[in-house]
Amino acid sequence: MTVNARLRELYPDGQELFDIVLMTNNHAQVGVRLINSINHYDLTIERFCMTGGESPIGYLKAYMTNLYLSRSSGKVKEAIEEGIAAATMFTANKENPLSDTQLRVAFDGDAVLFSDESEIIVKRDGLDSFFEHEKQLENMPLAQGPLKCFLEALGKLQRKFYAKNVRIKCPLRTYLVTARSAASSGARVLKTLRSWGLEVDEALFLAGAPKGPLLEKIRPHIFFDDQMFHITGAQEMGTIAAHVPYGIGQKYHKGKLIQQNP
Repeated sequence: MTVNARLRELYPDGQELFDIVLMTNNHAQVGVRLINSINHYDLTIERFCMTGGESPIGYLKAYMTNLYLSRSSGKVKEAIEEGIAAATMFTANKENPLSDTQLRVAFDGDAVLFSDESEIIVKRDGLDSFFEHEKQLENMPLAQGPLKCFLEALGKLQRKFYAKNVRIKCPLRTYLVTARSAASSGARVLKTLRSWGLEVDEALFLAGAPKGPLLEKIRPHIFFDDQMFHITGAQEMGTIAAHVPYGIGQKYHKGKLIQQNP
């Protein structure tokens, strides 16, 4: 991995690296085949967790997991309930060449980096109330969302490069890609990040426009969003996307409230 290779160049004795753990409910006897596959594809994976049919979610905190990714939405929801940042992976519908010198990670804002408090206002009271709400609370930081801790982990690695005067060519770049409008509701987002001591390299406010075409230009290695129609749009444009099943948005389908039994 490029990020780790550069970190080892700058910090030969450093231990803070990107660490990938392969977690599977397969039996340990399949371990040899997994190792052979990892070596064949030249993947940087040193740690395994093979649970023999049991869910691996209970081990996530012991592995000090900053992000759990799975194709299983059930496991992802279970991880989020345990307080672990998690998302369901979706492959792209077409190939879009990715950078091999810079890891690019793109995040939606509300219900991903931030809580769903603003989305609740939109769903309940409409856009006009949302804009007024954001104006009144512009200087009050949003509560954190499920992936804030992952952005923190990325920021910690970025600062190690910045300390060595490697900023413009940093091998790690982060993006905020939000449906918010910059003029009417963008300030609170940026002030929230500042209050957390965090930053993103690029903040893109789309004012409700589709995200897919912009993601096609950014070419992130992964994009996180809580709305499936944005996930689908990203897939169509060649972006690997990950769905974060969190917040009020999960109770709506095609603009209608999904009634749930109490």
